[in-house]
Amino acid sequence: MINDQAPGVPSVRDAAPSVTGSAVGRIVIGLLVLAFAGVTGLFAPLLVMASDSCSEDDARMICSAGTQQIVGGLPVGAAFVAAVLAVVGMGNRSAVGWSCLLAAPFLLVVSWVVALGLAGS
Repeated sequence: MINDQAPGVPSVRDAAPSVTGSAVGRIVIGLLVLAFAGVTGLFAPLLVMASDSCSEDDARMICSAGTQQIVGGLPVGAAFVAAVLAVVGMGNRSAVGWSCLLAAPFLLVVSWVVALGLAGS
């Protein structure tokens, strides 16, 4: 018969891990962090437009080319690193995963604070 097993062959068990509340929470938090990283990467570089009112004699920090590059590039780099941290956090079940999920939004907030501080000074 088809369903009969050969003698001496162990049966194959389906031992897939069940999805627990912790896994669902980790995935939801990771997706929220990915969304925050996407918003940061798309919209934070627009803070460079704070330099539109600069004149030649303007001494504000945003009027220098180096500061404009920091304000435009820092959020994009932070968004990329935060997205990688979020993916690692969603895929890792240990304390390292939760640490990555906590570090990613912290990194994004720091990039926003620095960019807003430079654009507003």
